[in-house]
Amino acid sequence: MLAVITVLAALGSPCVSGEIRKGATVQVKADSIWFQDVEKFARWQALKKNGDAKALAAYQEEALGQRDAWQFIKPLTVKVLAFTPKANRVEVEMVSEGRLQGSQWLLDISAIDTKGQ
Repeated sequence: MLAVITVLAALGSPCVSGEIRKGATVQVKADSIWFQDVEKFARWQALKKNGDAKALAAYQEEALGQRDAWQFIKPLTVKVLAFTPKANRVEVEMVSEGRLQGSQWLLDISAIDTKGQ
């Protein structure tokens, strides 16, 4: 009986066992980098994947300075609009209250807090 209840509870949840699913409400880790432009996001991800910390830091500083990217100092709540596993990309809508509520963003999968789910 307990197994049936567990399975039913899992089926009813939009985000199970740390998985990212469309429609799920999840937390984004503090100090994550948020983008709205696909090309700039892809460039940032490529630099991150390459492992050149100096080039990544320079690009990130430039993107943040020009408001091509944003960084928030506290965890925020978002709704998953789409997840592209091969690209490690999550498209989200900000649901935390504030002036950016309803805005859409691109995040790297590493920015999503899957431990709290």
